[in-house]
Amino acid sequence: MQILFGFLVTILGVLAGGVLGRAAYALPRRELRGVIAPRCPSCGRELPMRYSAPLVGALSYRFRCPHCGEKQGARVLISELLLAAAWLALYLVYSFGYLFFLYAVVAAVLLLLSLIDLDLQEVPHPLLLILLVLGAMVFTFSFFDFSESGTVWWEHLVGAFAISLPLFILLMVTGGVGGGDVKLMFVLGFFLGYKLTLFAFLVGIVLAAITAIVLRLAFGKSGKFRLALVPFLSLGAVVSLLFGGALISLLF
Repeated sequence: MQILFGFLVTILGVLAGGVLGRAAYALPRRELRGVIAPRCPSCGRELPMRYSAPLVGALSYRFRCPHCGEKQGARVLISELLLAAAWLALYLVYSFGYLFFLYAVVAAVLLLLSLIDLDLQEVPHPLLLILLVLGAMVFTFSFFDFSESGTVWWEHLVGAFAISLPLFILLMVTGGVGGGDVKLMFVLGFFLGYKLTLFAFLVGIVLAAITAIVLRLAFGKSGKFRLALVPFLSLGAVVSLLFGGALISLLF
């Protein structure tokens, strides 16, 4: 039965990931139809509906627009695979408890935030508001015995400022981080609590540093590239939800 449920969760993750991959392009541009029928970022023309087929839609066109021939990124396919993997992993860790459904929504929102940041270098406030509302829910649950998060109320308050405040100071002094990164760490900290927030930030920063080194080696010292931080912070948060609690308990 667990295998069947895991298969269903994976399929739902693929479907939802495809929708989010298209929504990341369509919603910031207020093209709601683009969530279902995507448009080519190069020529702006609507792509055939079969381009939206899960897993195989973009492959059937070899990741090229059938109208203008420009290469199309594999973003939708990658988002399908990423969300499916995240939801399956969350199911294996939390089964069908309420934490699974809560964290599944968080993973979906973080994926959408990451795709938008990569595309437009923006962190939309409505998506941050969703995370803030979910954080308020977990914060409220922490006062009651039925909470399964393992946190107490003050850990969420400390978590909200544990990373966001140093990042805000860094933003004011050097401008080395974006305001969206600060806001994201505030809402994530409120949601996760300070222990998981520190773990998530450490994972995200390490992954970002490794990626920066690889890009520097690829493009050379004269090469110019922008490293979006939101995807790494988001990945760190998902890793923290999956393994952070167990690792922290093991180490401390």
